Amino acid sequence: MLAAHTLVDTRSPEEARQEIGRIFCPHFLSPVGREGFHAVHRSSRQRGFSLNFVSYGCAVDIDPGELSRFFLLQMPLSGTASVRCGKETALASPRRVASLLSPTLPTVMRWSDGCDKLIVLIEREALQLQGAALAERGIGDIEFATAIDIAAAPGRLIVDHVGLMAESVAAGGPMAANYLARLGESLGYLLLSSLPHSQRAALDGPPPAALGRNAVARAEEWIRDNVDRPFTAADVAEAAGTSLRSLQEGLRRQKATTLMRMVETIRLDRFRAALTDPSGRQTVTEAAYAAGLGHLGRAAIAYRRRYGETPVETLRRKK
Repeated sequence: MLAAHTLVDTRSPEEARQEIGRIFCPHFLSPVGREGFHAVHRSSRQRGFSLNFVSYGCAVDIDPGELSRFFLLQMPLSGTASVRCGKETALASPRRVASLLSPTLPTVMRWSDGCDKLIVLIEREALQLQGAALAERGIGDIEFATAIDIAAAPGRLIVDHVGLMAESVAAGGPMAANYLARLGESLGYLLLSSLPHSQRAALDGPPPAALGRNAVARAEEWIRDNVDRPFTAADVAEAAGTSLRSLQEGLRRQKATTLMRMVETIRLDRFRAALTDPSGRQTVTEAAYAAGLGHLGRAAIAYRRRYGETPVETLRRKK
């Protein structure tokens, strides 16, 4: 996984500690048994987050203390790990439990022999700003429950979302950076809205007052005018002249949808318009990227679900 993004590949525990410490943060690293130690760290850095594959080969103890600058979402691909963050301990294993480390809580971990992890580093400042936008006011430090049940519905959504991020890094392409930035932003909102954390009460307070239809219309018009360039959910709310939480609630009440789904629908409509344009000469791939759809395979699935045919079939009918 992430084979094209290898930053560390060493059998020296000290070299691994130094090099991986530069990527994440300074930490103590102690192999439980030196035999079989082989540290591999692959990383793809994006705006506000990075996607990482980490393996040590043998069992290791890791003590980073407080992470300070970032959250770490850790998803075991093989092996197991005991992860203590603050006063809670998660026993992480594939398809059962992932862990989420909060930057203000001390952490210690033991990874088993053969423990490989897919890890998302999320910048603390970015996630705090997302939380404040959802609460519509300043909030205190966000501290998540350490264990994530990835067999339950919210956990499965998170696993699928991170899987899509990994697929997008591997696929690359001209829209990859912008598309991954959107995926990173939406992962933050997914974590904040679906998992237990210290600011849950602030985010689950009374819903905002009903939003006027003009604000929702302004948001939709702005998205249509800017669909071919990268933007964030906060950009849409600002253009509509309202808070993100109020906009999300307005969309739910007035259109029974979410901001993410509205953006996807508008991008798919732009995609279809390009494919059906009699004078258009774009390929399916070019049309998808021009509409801001960064993952062609997922775009094709969403397109067929919406229009009842594949993008290729639409293009063929035009000829």
